[in-house]
Amino acid sequence: MASQLPGTWLPQVGRWTSELLAREIGLLICGTSDSSAGGQREADARLAGNELGIPLVVIEDFPGNYSAVRGGKPRLLVVSAEFDANLARAKDSPLEVQICPNVRYDALRKRLAELRSERTADGNAVLWIGQPETADSLETLKRLLPALHRQKVCFRAHPRDAGHARGAYAGLPIEDLTDYPLEECLAQRPRLVITQFSSVAIEAGFWAIPSLNVLFPDLGGRRLAMHKGYSVPPWCADGAAFLIVRQQDVESVVDHALRSTAARRAIIESFDQYFQVDTEGASTLINVLYNQGLL
Repeated sequence: MASQLPGTWLPQVGRWTSELLAREIGLLICGTSDSSAGGQREADARLAGNELGIPLVVIEDFPGNYSAVRGGKPRLLVVSAEFDANLARAKDSPLEVQICPNVRYDALRKRLAELRSERTADGNAVLWIGQPETADSLETLKRLLPALHRQKVCFRAHPRDAGHARGAYAGLPIEDLTDYPLEECLAQRPRLVITQFSSVAIEAGFWAIPSLNVLFPDLGGRRLAMHKGYSVPPWCADGAAFLIVRQQDVESVVDHALRSTAARRAIIESFDQYFQVDTEGASTLINVLYNQGLL
């Protein structure tokens, strides 16, 4: 297995076989990108690895991201929960699956004490995190704004939200923080992070900032089901985030999420259990790979 810094080596399409041979790769580990370009790279790598007989491991970074690739079935798929495993098996059965804490959040786990050090939250600020689909993101935000009229609403567009660059959000009563680093935004300690289903809301939980997923059936819920195979994230069902799926619940849920100390504490406690904030994913994964005879 070769270790590379991000971006230092990425073969062109169709060149994975020769590159893997040249570098004498003994174990190939792929992710599960949800972009078309990233997904194509990973599919090429999986095909080449299997063609060469190199053990292939796929690590899913968000439930529902795993895709079946003809000729690219992994020796092992690593996911974060049984819910995720069942989604993957429905796409590509039979499939060997192991569950371990999501490695992508290990950097936050290591900094947990620092991130949760006592600092005053901005009790009047909420942070909206957008999705790539401008129309869905914009309409969801518009439906929320009346319930947030007493709050300072900060906004961070998704990097692939093409409408943002065209000024689609101009005129809304929001403070655009898109050009600021994410850590700087979270370090301001907004009272609540609100999104449709961005993983940024998960990152906020490591800062002990509760999140709210807004998944109207005709917008985020439909889009999530289309992309991932479910309309409500499993951590919402486990009480690790606040959730809105009906317009008539917006006022009451927003008020509850902003002002109920007990509810906010319960959300973070459930978050800590669901995302195993005290368990390093990488060391767990290494043990899994050893036990599978892959290391």
